[in-house]
Amino acid sequence: MPTNVPPQYRKAEERFREAVTVQEKIVALQEMLTIMPKHKGTEHLKAQHKTRLSKLMSELEDTSVGGKGGRNEPFSMPKEGGGRATLVGLTNSGKSLLLSRATGAKSQVGAYALSTQEPVRGMLPFKDVLIQLVDTPPISNPATQGRLYGLLRNTDVFVIVVDLSMDPVAQVQEVVTHLEKWGFSLLGRGEAGDEEEEWRGKPTVVVGNKADLPEGLDGYEELESELGGTYPVIMASAEEGVGLDELAAELFSALGVIRVYTKSPREKLEEFVREDPFVLPIGSTVALAAERVHKDLGRRLKYAVLWGQSGKFKAQRVGPRHELADEDIVELHS
Repeated sequence: MPTNVPPQYRKAEERFREAVTVQEKIVALQEMLTIMPKHKGTEHLKAQHKTRLSKLMSELEDTSVGGKGGRNEPFSMPKEGGGRATLVGLTNSGKSLLLSRATGAKSQVGAYALSTQEPVRGMLPFKDVLIQLVDTPPISNPATQGRLYGLLRNTDVFVIVVDLSMDPVAQVQEVVTHLEKWGFSLLGRGEAGDEEEEWRGKPTVVVGNKADLPEGLDGYEELESELGGTYPVIMASAEEGVGLDELAAELFSALGVIRVYTKSPREKLEEFVREDPFVLPIGSTVALAAERVHKDLGRRLKYAVLWGQSGKFKAQRVGPRHELADEDIVELHS
């Protein structure tokens, strides 16, 4: 049976044959699968592509022990906290010092090119939650691009870091070119990604670093003028610890999450302390909060008593489908 694929598929197929890197092959294969018509004539071809794609993804995202002496793959790491934000940029943009100042993590800091060879993670505090912040090798370094691609697929937010003293707009454009070449779509404020391919769309924050240098203010004004209408743009100085609070707030917003606190029915509200919240996606319901406490509670849940912005009044009784808001307090009853 003929496949009858459109011309766009043939172009993606040609890009796959000409691809040199693993990530370029993956992007081309994913595009072929998206474009390919859905009928019996393409079922066998689709299965072949999926098998090939699975092998390529395993090459990038193998979380098993590897390397000499059983060393763990440093580009594979578990997510922690309220979500993962990954610092992306060119060499000497100051990503490593930014991570160190913001989280206290020890990342290799140097005034020479390619000082960061492996990702380093730290935890960035925002109010009463922690956000995983990851420093990465320069995106333009061919030696680490293949492994970096797998890490970027599993991040929630891109943080493009540029040096304000050296044509920051051109730096952003170069980083964006790399990311788009790998199939990523950079999302601005309020922009939604593709629900079918969630890995593609990444909310993006731009950090203009080295604001302490003489050219810093001019560079920031240029960056804000060109990109401020699309992305959050933060003026920062890792050297002086400036802009870190603004970064944390923008990342929490970009993650699209809320904090929900659970209270025991035996605990008085006036004695309740808001701490250790559950971090849930915006739009989450009482039922999902109950499941996070315990799966059995999610199944047995009858109702909740609620205090917070999503309620009409204090101590409102709501059902499992009630949609929660940031900083809501819920008392769960089964």
